[in-house]
Amino acid sequence: MTNITIVVNLEDKTPIYEQIEDQIIELIAKGILKPGDPIPSIRELASMLGINMLTVNKAYNNLVNEGYLTIAKKRYIVKSSIQDEKWKEIIKKGIYRALASNVNLEEIMNFISKTTIEVKNS
Repeated sequence: MTNITIVVNLEDKTPIYEQIEDQIIELIAKGILKPGDPIPSIRELASMLGINMLTVNKAYNNLVNEGYLTIAKKRYIVKSSIQDEKWKEIIKKGIYRALASNVNLEEIMNFISKTTIEVKNS
């Protein structure tokens, strides 16, 4: 199994299951988790993080439903062909926020470009 690090912030207003989802998606985006890689079992991750297994279960099931993970031989693994369209809506909402904050198009485009390069190079 790939050795991964997931950290939850109990002070953060973001629900713990979303923090787990976001970090697993980030690990996939950065190539740390690759197609076919298993991730810790629900019990293992809950124990590592000191949280309830139901919270990890919710995160994993959401990632299965969104197409990032699949279940093979009773293990959660990274799916080989991820086709998540949710990113478009997330970026659209971010653009709305930026435009409402009087950020110009060039700055938005530069930010997207810079962030994409940073993720690919990390």
